[in-house]
Amino acid sequence: MSKNKKDSAELTLTERIEGSLNSFLARNKKVAIIVLAVVVIGLITLGIVTSVNNKNLQAQFNTIDLLETAYSDLQVMGSEDEGYQAKYDELVAGLNDLSVKGKKYPSLKAQYLLGMVAFEKEEYQKALDSFVLTYSNAGKNYLASLALTNAAVSAEELGNDSLALEYYTKIIDEFGLSAAEAPKALFGQARLQEKSGNTELAKATLQQLADQFPTSEFAKIATNRLALL
Repeated sequence: MSKNKKDSAELTLTERIEGSLNSFLARNKKVAIIVLAVVVIGLITLGIVTSVNNKNLQAQFNTIDLLETAYSDLQVMGSEDEGYQAKYDELVAGLNDLSVKGKKYPSLKAQYLLGMVAFEKEEYQKALDSFVLTYSNAGKNYLASLALTNAAVSAEELGNDSLALEYYTKIIDEFGLSAAEAPKALFGQARLQEKSGNTELAKATLQQLADQFPTSEFAKIATNRLALL
């Protein structure tokens, strides 16, 4: 095929494609406009939803800041002080309301503080439930290991040493020795192992504590305890 014929054929093909496309667009102009409108509305809706979610989350952060302040204020009051019960009831109501609003940090912190409030009231089962729920929802958030540690302490207060040992062990297994609560968890393990009569395992755990965290207060206690076993 000559060059002129080839160019002519390619031009004709191009024109045919353009003609078909224009014809398609002409026939489906209304559909195209509707599709474009749906896309635009979808993007606008997504933007609105994102904006609303961000505002709601910011409002939750503001709320938990106020509740933490209220919790701190309550710590310096005596239960017999005037206004204590009203402040306590208001705090618990606010924490309960926020704790059920998802799994973001403000809700997790509210659930954790409910556990702290219950523990201080010596309502250990309620505290245990709150701490376990916080741990279950927190994932890798630092509140998970902290809540699990307090769950172990609550279990001990309830006289459930086997459950407490399970929680102390979970802290090491799931969060490792880098967790801030690791020294306390190891010490808790060792105490309960010794209490159950497993002296050799207790000694091994105490030695691990002394080796891994030599500057920790728990390590100093562990070293002294090792000398007696």
